[in-house]
This record gives sequence, structure tokens and C-alpha cells, in this order.
Amino acid sequence: MDNQRGLLLNWNCFYQDKSMDEIIRQSLFLTMELEDAKLKAQEELKNKDEQISQLKELLETAILERNEAQENFQKLFLEKQHSENSKMEDEPTRVIESNNGFSSSDCGESIVSSPKPQVSVPIMVDRELPEKGKLLEAVMKAGPLLQTLLLAGPLPQWRHPPPPLEIYQIPPPPVVIPSQLPLSVHQDSLIDNVAE
Repeated sequence: MDNQRGLLLNWNCFYQDKSMDEIIRQSLFLTMELEDAKLKAQEELKNKDEQISQLKELLETAILERNEAQENFQKLFLEKQHSENSKMEDEPTRVIESNNGFSSSDCGESIVSSPKPQVSVPIMVDRELPEKGKLLEAVMKAGPLLQTLLLAGPLPQWRHPPPPLEIYQIPPPPVVIPSQLPLSVHQDSLIDNVAE
């Protein structure tokens, strides 16, 4: 009986040892899986950081290209405006020379047009960027205006603008004085009131 008891105790110890071994194996397996998951997560974070840095570089180059394009546009616009101004200044002298047969030096007078004020084109409106997910709404709101500006092109300019009017040259509006009732009507009503 003592032998059976000893065997049962040994058997319990065997199961306990085996279960401890299994627990140790499972914990090792779980720690290995956890370490593997950590490494994968670190790799993904590293890849995401690299992608973010690449996107930042692309954004910086796009911003630089946009700024250069805006500067080029501004220069070309000003050059075009300057060339149009010089053409418009040259046209009146040519017309006078061809009509009169005199040159501007023969007349002793030269036609000088006043320089046109430089128009600065607002390239970028000081607005905040739309909220995340609201870009389509912002484009839809600005759509007709943007389309109109793109289709219409630059505003027309006067070739021979009328002279500016001074304030004192504008005639005042006519003053209308209401006609007065005849005195006889007033006198009759007064006489009737006094007689009563």
C-alpha cells in the first residue's frame, strides 16, 4: 500500500512537472510571439517615418515650384502690362504723325500720356485651408467664381479713356419747388372762419 501511495505521489509530481514544462514552453512561445510583434511594429513605424519624410520632401519641392511659378507669372504679367502700356503710348503719336504729316519734334509739342498705375495681382488670397474632409465643399463654393475668372480672362482696358471729371464739373440735380396754392383759396377759407 505504501508502494501504491508512493506511485500516486510520483504520478502527481510527474503531471505537475509536465504541466510546469508546458507552462514554461507556452510562456517562451508567447514571449517570442510578443518580440516578433514588437519587431514588426517597429519596422512598420520605421517605414511610416520614411514615408512621412519622403512626403515632406515632396511637399517642400512642390511649394518651391509653386512659389517659382507665382514669381514667373508675376514677372510675365508685369512685362505684358508694361509692353501694352508702351504700345498704347506709341499709338497716339503714330496717329498724329500720319494725320498731320508733322513729327512730334516739328510741332514743338509732344503727347505724353500719364503713366498708368501699376496693378498688383493678388496671387494668393489670405484664407485658411479648408478643414480636413471639407475640400470638396470649398471647391464647390469657389467653383463658379473660379470658373468665371478663368474663362473671362483679364478685364478689358480703355484705349482712350474719357477725361476724369472733377467734383465741381458735375452739375447739381435740379431743385423742384412745389407750386403754391392761389391766395384766393386761402383768403376765402380765412374769411369763412372769421365770419363764423
